[in-house]
Amino acid sequence: MQKTLICILCLMALPGCESLLPEPHKIEIQQGNRIKQEDLDKVKPGMTRKQAIYVLGTPLLQDAFHSNRWDYVYYLRDSDDKVHRSRVTLYFDNDILKRIDTQAYVPEANQTGSDSQTSEAP
Repeated sequence: MQKTLICILCLMALPGCESLLPEPHKIEIQQGNRIKQEDLDKVKPGMTRKQAIYVLGTPLLQDAFHSNRWDYVYYLRDSDDKVHRSRVTLYFDNDILKRIDTQAYVPEANQTGSDSQTSEAP
């Protein structure tokens, strides 16, 4: 009887030991093209497609129905489950860059949604 009681008490205390265990390692999940601000600053309207690829790399999305638009999309879920997203869209006209749209979402910087910036050709 005494052994059974001790076993029951140990089993009841076992869920409290969960806080003593180390947390499991969580990996960061990255997808897409990470575009640094310094690289984005090098891209200007008037550049050719080849020049844009040289600076930013091959775009993640090249839509067959919108051949004049390139999308560089980046997604990161860090180990704290915070999601960071960014998107850079380049618009071309006859293989010449006409407009750059950028959108970034970082949870610490903006709790309501996304920041948006647009630069257009003069």
